[in-house]
Amino acid sequence: MSEFQLYADEFCEADQVDLVGFSCGDTKHGRYCTEWILGPDAMESIANYGTKVWIFRNATGQVVGYGSVGTVRWRWPLPDGGYASLLYIPMLGIDQRFQGQPPDAQWRYSRQIMNHLISEAHQLNCERKKPAEYLLLLVDETNEAAVKLYARFDFELIPVVTRGPGLRVMKHRLR
Repeated sequence: MSEFQLYADEFCEADQVDLVGFSCGDTKHGRYCTEWILGPDAMESIANYGTKVWIFRNATGQVVGYGSVGTVRWRWPLPDGGYASLLYIPMLGIDQRFQGQPPDAQWRYSRQIMNHLISEAHQLNCERKKPAEYLLLLVDETNEAAVKLYARFDFELIPVVTRGPGLRVMKHRLR
């Protein structure tokens, strides 16, 4: 076990006190990720859509980040197929103090969180009556760091498909 090992706990209302001071940064993307977990959106996503949200802590109990997996009802294949329930990563964020850390890429916090989310998506997919072919997420195409991170996990941008202003859809093959 490394000193950089993260521990995932399912997020609940009681965890909000541990998020005092949590910030994903001052960029547009960072503020959005911070607001999602600190405001009502995360709890509403859990209550209304069955989204699973995890808080990731380090060995000293500090909150390093969070991630989520759920379903979304979109047309599939995009952009004009029939409606289908698809596996989806609604949001993830890493506190700015821990972004790009630790220096050893094998233990990088973003890597651990993504591995956890993909593993959970596989598990959820096995429980579905009709397994999904892909795990999807949205990314602001101007957020180069996020696009590169997701590409390292074999997420591909779906050409010419957007959802909302500037948001591109990326897919990761599950089967």
